[in-house]
Amino acid sequence: MQAPGDAIVRITKTTICGTDLHILKGDVPTCEPGRILGHEGVGIVEEVGTAVGAFKPGDHVLISCITSCARCEYCRRGMYSHCTTGGWILGNTIDGTQAEYVRIPHADTSLYPIPQGADEEALVMLSDILPTGFECGVLNGKVQPGSTVAIVGAGPIGLAALLTAQFYSPAIIAMVDLDDNRLAVAKRFGATHAFKVDGSEVKRIMEITGGKGVDAAIEAVGVPATFELCQQIVAPGGVIANVGVHGVKADLHLERLWSHNISITTRLVDTVTTPMLLKTVQANRIDPKKLITHRFGLGQILDAYDTFSRAASTKALKVIVETDGEKARAAQTDGEARAAGRPGTTPADDWSYDLVTRTGLVLHVRPVNSQDEAPLAEFFRGVTPEDLRFRFLGGIREVSHDRLVAMTQVDHTSTENFLAFADGEKAIVATAMVACDPSLTMAEVAISVRADYKHKGVAWELLRHVARFAAAKGVEVLESIESRENHEAIELEREQGFVATAYEDDPTLVLIRKELHGS
Repeated sequence: MQAPGDAIVRITKTTICGTDLHILKGDVPTCEPGRILGHEGVGIVEEVGTAVGAFKPGDHVLISCITSCARCEYCRRGMYSHCTTGGWILGNTIDGTQAEYVRIPHADTSLYPIPQGADEEALVMLSDILPTGFECGVLNGKVQPGSTVAIVGAGPIGLAALLTAQFYSPAIIAMVDLDDNRLAVAKRFGATHAFKVDGSEVKRIMEITGGKGVDAAIEAVGVPATFELCQQIVAPGGVIANVGVHGVKADLHLERLWSHNISITTRLVDTVTTPMLLKTVQANRIDPKKLITHRFGLGQILDAYDTFSRAASTKALKVIVETDGEKARAAQTDGEARAAGRPGTTPADDWSYDLVTRTGLVLHVRPVNSQDEAPLAEFFRGVTPEDLRFRFLGGIREVSHDRLVAMTQVDHTSTENFLAFADGEKAIVATAMVACDPSLTMAEVAISVRADYKHKGVAWELLRHVARFAAAKGVEVLESIESRENHEAIELEREQGFVATAYEDDPTLVLIRKELHGS
């Protein structure tokens, strides 16, 4: 606490913003080295200053990315982002929300009460990206019924602009991006057209607008090329609404645009629309939760940054970083302890964990025991024939008794077999077996997922779990032998830093390796 108007909030859920990546690239010089990043999140009020009247300890609150005193000249004009004692300071000039606790100045006017029963995970999107896409893109772009809109950049901010632009029923909302996955998401979210940047995007936008261009060109990336693209597609009398964070100069082509009656707007979000958006979400008129693709614990924040920064390969939109809950804290503590070679704190110290996949699926993971042969046999009957072939590198219809014995009678030191159970399921939904060499410097992993639980992030989380287990054992290299036809597994492992090389003994196989570096 530094001022009477401060509040201390215990963070329960936060996220990573594209602006955080800009900071790491050096695009935001006001943010000094050592700063705790993050300007979004929800939490529980822990302590309030003597001047705070709207909140008390125990209140669940939404944290605004913009801090507002509500008294200065700029705040009185609704420009909270330029508050003389606030503005965008969280994760910029003061420590931010990617932590267990955060100090919120001007708490009465910088926090919002969370209604009872609200989905707090969804409300994290209201800290920044939803009001940013709406205010800086849709409102500044003057989107209106029947108008034509192009959003350049289908990342989280661009998709937030897409969701909120539909409040005004424009005739055309075209999304432009380099990434096929994000364009497919944009179509699902309501875009009328989706164009990949391949040199033909300007021509195609002109075709759908009768050669005029769009009434609103919303720039949602923050690089010179996308700003120039907006200049090429904006119609006479239209608006270029810049949303992206620009770290280098961008050209303005007045030699072409001087006579086109266009407007160019820039803005840092003021969050003046947050109360309205909160009501809209509560009324189920918009669902920001569908922007969330991955979930992590606070102890996995570096993994979260890695996933978010490699969105093209990981298909990440918004990641949720959760700090609350006894299980999450126990898992984090155990992970840190085991990585340091100390015993964990969960019962039996056996690497039993609750994991949460990118789809929100809760997995209860535990090591195998000698009583698991029958349920393991039943599990493999639910694995597709193709995946059985990939798992055992041969054509088998049923896993033999001898194989099942080998998978259940493990020593839990050099060999381990993790079984995963979905929340509410008694049957096994996935297994991950890891076998170390005698020196415990190299280990091989093999993962199988039941057919009805594929494509839910199960294999991803189990592979991460096995990697942490192996690293805690002192294993230096983790390997997997895959059929060359098992493209799904190879791609998943590559996304987690594995490198594929030829398998010398069999040209139909590929060796996947990752150096763990004790991490």
